[in-house]
Amino acid sequence: MAIDLTKSRRKLPSAMIDRSSYSILSVLKQAIGNDLTRFSIPVIWSEPLSFLQRLSEGLEYSSLLDQAASANTSIERFHYITAFIVSNLSTHLERTSKPFNPLLGETFELKKENDSPFHFIAEQVSHHPPVSALYARGSNWILTANIEPRVKFHGTTVVATSEGRWVLHIKRRSEISRSSSQSSFYSCSGENSEQDEQTDNQDNRYDEYTWQSPTAVIHNILFGYLWCEFQGEINLQHIQTNQRAILTIQSLSWFATQATREAEMFKFIGYIYDGDDKLAAFHGNYGHCYYAIDALKDVDSITKSCCSIGGNNCIHFNSNPSLVPPCNLILTPSSRLIWYRCLPSMTDEELAARSQYYYFTPFTMSLNESISSLSSLPPTDCRYRQDVRFLEQSDLDAASSEKHRLEQQQRAEARSREGDYQPLWFKQNDNKEYIYTRKYEQRNFEHCPNLFFQESPLS
Repeated sequence: MAIDLTKSRRKLPSAMIDRSSYSILSVLKQAIGNDLTRFSIPVIWSEPLSFLQRLSEGLEYSSLLDQAASANTSIERFHYITAFIVSNLSTHLERTSKPFNPLLGETFELKKENDSPFHFIAEQVSHHPPVSALYARGSNWILTANIEPRVKFHGTTVVATSEGRWVLHIKRRSEISRSSSQSSFYSCSGENSEQDEQTDNQDNRYDEYTWQSPTAVIHNILFGYLWCEFQGEINLQHIQTNQRAILTIQSLSWFATQATREAEMFKFIGYIYDGDDKLAAFHGNYGHCYYAIDALKDVDSITKSCCSIGGNNCIHFNSNPSLVPPCNLILTPSSRLIWYRCLPSMTDEELAARSQYYYFTPFTMSLNESISSLSSLPPTDCRYRQDVRFLEQSDLDAASSEKHRLEQQQRAEARSREGDYQPLWFKQNDNKEYIYTRKYEQRNFEHCPNLFFQESPLS
């Protein structure tokens, strides 16, 4: 449940199986134009994570939300929140494998206790359509989302969209000054639950921001080097005011040369508005960095300087995955770094071997790590999934067999169910959004279904 990156594992039990002798064409040719979330994709094309665990990766740079909470101005707060959204995009670009579909009622809990502490709780609340609900709480912020993914195959590309929205409640600066971050952070152990619930309902203490995820496109599904990009705009809105940030991802022509693509890919530019008035600007590479542009007059100005912060740019258009191209974002005179993608304390050998381990970061490696205190988790937690464990160990036959068993079990339970399914830890509000109930924090898991084992893992 708790992670400590200084003590977590540095690699998976086994490297990824070579896929060169496997063809995905036989599966995908049946799915052209259809929703891939309704198809059973062979395990060989999966990564050893549940989709709920994949969602928690968005908090790898949760420190940006802590910085947003302590920002001195609304513009600076917008910069940090927008940078957090960009950091979430960066976790997907190299990850062209499919996570395991969660079973209905599956959960995942993650707790980070050291720098930038947070708790993350997610549940699969609907199967058709698939909906994942999540709740995360930091020292001075609460992040929630309903994620309804739609994944379609269009001949040579896979297009992934999400119908859900993200909602961030972040303490107003006047509220933060009244208490230290330590005293404002509550544990998910069940203590202070009543106080937390009262705090959640006091909307006047929080600023609320909402946005939706952009469209993701994976190219060269059948032939060539797989690569992923995002398309469209992200509209980050502050509910209590007319302020908003609009991030526009640069689109490229189908006829663009490879040199043009390599120069322009992953770039974005955006503005922070109050009504129709531009207050500030920003730009960056959503695979690597986010820069505030402190002077609006500099937006169309360029220098001879490129981003040189270092860190790790996403691999792209490169037949040798051990070679990481540098970020080629051209800076303006007043560009100021807010965020960059880094893989902490990874050795050169670990960086070179990332393609063998699904391009997982150290943070991702920790998500499915065996924990000695598993008994403190409900039997619905992703970490109990043996099909994911088998794939970690490169036992493809066992992973496929277990995945098939779980899918058959889920279909049988759906046929025998009377009435509509009711989630355990989230409930629908009047807007048909799933809202966290806080009952999970009471840690009474005796009534939880046994999703993954013939016998209860708690016995």
